Amino acid sequence: MLEQMYMATNDIRAARNLGTSNGPHHNIGNGYKCDDNDVDLKRDIKEEEEEESARSVDRNPTYDGGSDDLDALQLSDSLFPTGMFAASSGLELMFTEVMLTTAKDLFLLCKNMIERQVGPSDCVALASAYESATCPDTKNIEEIDLICCSMKTVQEVREASVRSGVQLCRCVATFCNDVILTRYQDCIARGAASGVYPISLGVCCRALGIRREKALHILLYGFVAGMTGAALRLGMIQHLEAQKIIHDLKPTMREAVRYCADKNGSEMWQFCPHAEILQMAHERTDSKMFIT
Repeated sequence: MLEQMYMATNDIRAARNLGTSNGPHHNIGNGYKCDDNDVDLKRDIKEEEEEESARSVDRNPTYDGGSDDLDALQLSDSLFPTGMFAASSGLELMFTEVMLTTAKDLFLLCKNMIERQVGPSDCVALASAYESATCPDTKNIEEIDLICCSMKTVQEVREASVRSGVQLCRCVATFCNDVILTRYQDCIARGAASGVYPISLGVCCRALGIRREKALHILLYGFVAGMTGAALRLGMIQHLEAQKIIHDLKPTMREAVRYCADKNGSEMWQFCPHAEILQMAHERTDSKMFIT
């Protein structure tokens, strides 16, 4: 179709060069007349060219329309060695003490923790660290790191978060050369920052060019996937139930991301006392499968 239209245009252009002007029409060659329809033809050709160009972009295997998607998938994959799979956020004790036994119980627990703990605390901390990573120094990141770490009142949870954050930075630094990430690691080494996971994730996502909203999705999805994975290993739920819980929690995760839109590090808060008390009790258990 496009080639035929090009040929018609070339014929008209060649004939026009041979013809003479005669009012609104042009006598061309063997009595052929060119009128205002040429304009419509040219417009159609231009539209065809634009559509063809758009299709060629879609077919081009080298077209990079979302490289941060691959980076986000890499960080959120359970294969990434941060050790997050070993945490249950107190779920292990709740299950062994028969406090939670069904998929519905797990869904409500995750929803409550996102709305009252992970969302207003960890997500806000990540978003603030992400924005602060644009500055040439790490002063703001250090302050947010201190606040976030101090809000994790359960020692077992706090230490696990720090270990995972430090490991995350170490792994990303092996394939991403970023000045702020390097400086943040220096802060951790000299004790000016803890390396707590939400802050480390924010810094690493910024270094990789992952958008802030996707970084928040990584954090929230990682939490939910970790909880459902722990429940699967405990025998609390089945695989299909786990996937339904993750799907049903998507609106809660999206709302947590929207909540962070206009918040800064000084506005972090959390209030989930029952879960924290049980997490503290988990620290004192003699035999356990998970580190939290």
